Amino acid sequence: MSYIQTDQRIHYLSQILAKAGRTFIPKKEDDSHTNLYFNAEKNWIEGRWIETSNGNIKLVLRITDFCMLWVDEKEETIHTVSSVKKLEQEVISQLSKIPHQYGLDTASFSDPMHFEIPDYSFKGFEYQMINRHNLDEWMQWRSLGNKACERVLGMLKVDGDIRIWPHHFDTGIFVQTKERMGIGFGLAMQDIKVESPYFYMSGYPAIGSLVYENLPEIEKAEWITSGEYKGVVLPVTDFEETSTELDKYIEKALGWFLKH
Repeated sequence: MSYIQTDQRIHYLSQILAKAGRTFIPKKEDDSHTNLYFNAEKNWIEGRWIETSNGNIKLVLRITDFCMLWVDEKEETIHTVSSVKKLEQEVISQLSKIPHQYGLDTASFSDPMHFEIPDYSFKGFEYQMINRHNLDEWMQWRSLGNKACERVLGMLKVDGDIRIWPHHFDTGIFVQTKERMGIGFGLAMQDIKVESPYFYMSGYPAIGSLVYENLPEIEKAEWITSGEYKGVVLPVTDFEETSTELDKYIEKALGWFLKH
């Protein structure tokens, strides 16, 4: 199985985490109550903390075995549900036991999200386990995505939340710089813009719009200057090769955006 296929299957399974955020966390205008984080130390994708009268709980997806875990404030496991060879509704039904015990209303947990994800060929079928090599590869790339976001935040000397957005499933950040330029950066899935997963960087000035002229050449990267999305993308290829190219890509791209 390719990295792209692994990405798609984890994207689909992660919608349960997004539904937990949508159901049990007060709504935020930017939908941040539904977003996620890949915790490389724990090898899991986690939702946000859910407040209850008996303490905070959190739903996580353990990548190594595709189990969903409810954890408490100490991140100790309260309840485990395997997703393998089960339909989404069955997994949600088994997961609903814990929030119900904590006094939360679970009636809307299984409701559809307010956005559509791609119509994957396996959508609506039982979840299937993926071999460990492919899962390790996925975690390696997403760990690199986290580290790249940390590098951008460090270069800008600002704080920011590194999150996975469940709609497009990119690991990304959006921050305002001291120059009042908004910077969006992250690692995205393959989509209609790029034929492979890719790193992206875009700039959003406080006033007006950017004029994409005098663009620096960045090895293996491509500037996209027409259409809905504008910015510079770095398609991912071999892990070692992309890791080497990434620092130069970040430095050159960020340097251009900060000058404009």
